[in-house]
Amino acid sequence: MRIHNKKRFIPILFITLLTTSFLGCDNSLDVTADWKEIPLIYGLLNPSAEYNYIRVNRAYLNQEGDAFKFASESDSIQFKDLTVSLVEFKNGVEENAITMNKVIGDTIGLEKEDGNFAKSPNILYRTSYPIKQSFLSTIYSYELVVVNNQSGKVYRSLANMVGESEIFSPIRESNQVINIDDDTLRFLYINYREGPQAKMYDCIMRFRYKEYAKGSPNEFVVDSVDWLIFKSRETLTLRGYKEQQTNIKSYLFYDFLRTSIGENSDVERVPLDMGFYLYGSGEDLFTYVEVNKPSIGIVQKKPEFTNISDGLGIFSSLNIKAFNHVTISDPMMNTLISSERVAGLNFVRP
Repeated sequence: MRIHNKKRFIPILFITLLTTSFLGCDNSLDVTADWKEIPLIYGLLNPSAEYNYIRVNRAYLNQEGDAFKFASESDSIQFKDLTVSLVEFKNGVEENAITMNKVIGDTIGLEKEDGNFAKSPNILYRTSYPIKQSFLSTIYSYELVVVNNQSGKVYRSLANMVGESEIFSPIRESNQVINIDDDTLRFLYINYREGPQAKMYDCIMRFRYKEYAKGSPNEFVVDSVDWLIFKSRETLTLRGYKEQQTNIKSYLFYDFLRTSIGENSDVERVPLDMGFYLYGSGEDLFTYVEVNKPSIGIVQKKPEFTNISDGLGIFSSLNIKAFNHVTISDPMMNTLISSERVAGLNFVRP
C-alpha cells in the first residue's frame, strides 16, 4: 500500500506565504548600496495548529557580483543570531511572552523547495504554545518581536487572532455525513457563520479515494483531489458572527472529479471519504493578497504592502475549520458508481 496526493490543490493564499520569498522591493532602495539589513519576515499564526512557524530571511543587496549568486549563498539571506518571540495580549493587556525555538525545516518534514535562493540551512522559528483565538468580547492579539543580537535592531508586527467559524451546511459538527447530487437542477449549499476578526475565507472540499489495477485490489494507493469552492471571500464584518451562504450547482462536483482524476480503463477506484476546510484569515493578510493580485490594464506597477516595522513581509492570523474525514452518504456513493459523468473513473463500492 502507498499513500500520496497526486493532484492535490494547494490553498495558495496561505501556503505560499510561508514557503516563498518576497518578490518585490521598494523602488526607493539603492540596489547598488553596500550590504544593508532588510529583514523578510513571514508568519501566519493558527490557533488550531500544533506548531506555529515564523520564517526570517534577509535581503541580499550588494553592489558587487550577480544578484543570483548572492541569493544562492546562505550567508546572504540568513541572519546569524536572532531572537524571535511573541507577546500575547488580551484586549490590549499583555498576558504572556513566548520565545520561539530555532529549527531546521528539513529535519521536521518542512523542506524548502528548489529555486534561486539558498536551500540550506532551511531555518524556521516555531512554538508549540497554544495560540488563543478571538471571541466576540475578547480579542487576542500577538506581537511578533525579532531581535538581531548582532546589530541590536528590533523588528515588530502586531496581529489580531481570527476566531472560529461555524459550519451549518453541507455538513454539521454533530452530523458529519455529506450528500452531493448529480443533478443539474440541484445546488450544494455552503452555509457558515463568520469568526471574529476574520477578513476573508477560502473553502475547499477534498475527495479521497483508493486506486488499484484491475485484479490487484491488495496493491493500491490512497489519493485525493481538492475542489476549490471559493477563495478570497470577504467577510461582512470583522466583528464576526454573520452568516454567509454560497450556492453552487451540485453536478459541478462530478465534472471536477472527471477532469481532476482522469479516466483510466485499467484501474478501479474506491471512494473513501471527504474533507471540508474553511480557511479564515486576518485583515492584514487580506490586504496583502489584494495588493499582490495580478495587475489589469496598462499600468502594471503595484503598490507594496508590509506590516513589518522597518522590514518586508507579512505577519497575520488564520483559523482553519477542518473536517478531515466526512462520511459519504449511501445515495452519494450510489451516484459516484452509477453517474454517467464519472463513468470513466471506474468507481466501485468499498
